[in-house]
Amino acid sequence: MNTGARRVRKDRFTPLLLVGAAMIAVVAIVYLAGREFGLLARWWLFSGALAFPGFVFAGMLAGSLILTFLALILRRNRKIALLGTGVVSTGLLVALLVTAFAMPATVTPDAVPARQDGQLRVLGWNVLQGAEDAASRAAVIGALQPDIVVLSELYQGNLLRDGDVPAGYVSYGVRGIAVTVLVADDLPRYRVVDADESGRTSGFVLAPEVDGAAPRIVAAHLVALSFRGDSSGRDFGLDWISSHCGSPDTIVAGDLNAVPANMPGRRLGSCRTVGAFAPSWPSMVPPLFGAAIDNVLATPEWDAARVATLDVAGIATDHRPIVADLVRR
Repeated sequence: MNTGARRVRKDRFTPLLLVGAAMIAVVAIVYLAGREFGLLARWWLFSGALAFPGFVFAGMLAGSLILTFLALILRRNRKIALLGTGVVSTGLLVALLVTAFAMPATVTPDAVPARQDGQLRVLGWNVLQGAEDAASRAAVIGALQPDIVVLSELYQGNLLRDGDVPAGYVSYGVRGIAVTVLVADDLPRYRVVDADESGRTSGFVLAPEVDGAAPRIVAAHLVALSFRGDSSGRDFGLDWISSHCGSPDTIVAGDLNAVPANMPGRRLGSCRTVGAFAPSWPSMVPPLFGAAIDNVLATPEWDAARVATLDVAGIATDHRPIVADLVRR
């Protein structure tokens, strides 16, 4: 009698293993659809999870391996359970390995080649207010010699007050917006033509004083997704950027707190992502488990000759800087 009861209980356990494996497989498929095709790209916490493929695949793989281990321990009459959980575990392992090998490697600033004639170099970096001091910022800027620098979480007023504008650059900013843009002084002068004063995001738009003399610059630092899954602030910011990407010859840069998968067709208006950056946040974890939320986008007049996420020794901020070399078509 007891043997029969145990057999019944064992038979009930097999379907539970298969159902668990099937649920993980469904979640993985939906996640892949979100990453590749934008399915549920702005839905609740799922939209935030899209930024962390390495972390998500590793977590699902761990869960699937636990199911496989349980099936292995109770292997008597458990061939079907082993097959089901094993297939899911193998698929997730492949997904994690593909993510790891497809992810661009970070590079040191000194390893970035000098830009070629005709290229426009854009540097984006969230410097976390005073975390990165003037010397550390100047070291990265000096090594890369960018034409345009977008510094998130840095007020222009603080930069001017401390006399920290690097030599050879002109600074631009808007009072109350924690984003500063540095433009090399061999480029045309700019003026601020718009700024988001709603308080829902931080961003402004620069246009050359002489129309058509240089690209428009949209510099932004969008609100992060909340732990409760509220994405309204971030989505408002993405839509605000999209509205300014209707203008030709436009470049967008900054901490967008969003990945290309959160953008319909990996575009915002006429601006498209210029390349695949290695994860930039948080800087204290390996890139495989981070999120590529710092981005550069551009209208069709521009192509990317090179994009890279930088590995800066002794970094104090929680964001790695990114750099893109753009060339006109």
